[in-house]
Amino acid sequence: MSSAAICFSTFLGCLLGSFVPLVNTELVVLSAVAIAPVELLLPIVLIAVGTQMLAKSVLYCAGAGFLRLPPGRYASRLQDALTRAQRWQKSGSLFLFTSASTGFPPFYLTSVASGAIRVPFARFFALGFVGRFIRFSALVMVPHLWRSL
Repeated sequence: MSSAAICFSTFLGCLLGSFVPLVNTELVVLSAVAIAPVELLLPIVLIAVGTQMLAKSVLYCAGAGFLRLPPGRYASRLQDALTRAQRWQKSGSLFLFTSASTGFPPFYLTSVASGAIRVPFARFFALGFVGRFIRFSALVMVPHLWRSL
């Protein structure tokens, strides 16, 4: 598979995984890394992080009321997240960074909640980007460390 095809597949998989919780973005990234040459490690991480933050920015805007999320089975979960988010408004930076870097609580919900409680977008984006970069960088190292054993 060509480098361009690996990068494009990573982008599409990460985009889908950012909006559809059933698609695991981490597995998309691990799959790309497993077949990619070493020189594609950083581009794959940056594609994953950039795609995630693009999608999470859309969710942030939905939480802020700029966009409407379709009603569905996640509506009650989102409402619960908004209620909890009101409690962490003061310590939101640490909460946001933890969610972005560990996935707990899910960054999907944290993104919507951040928009709803009006976390400044620049803070949301910067903390999310750094957290996601750490997360995907660590993830990408696993297969290459395994190969070197």
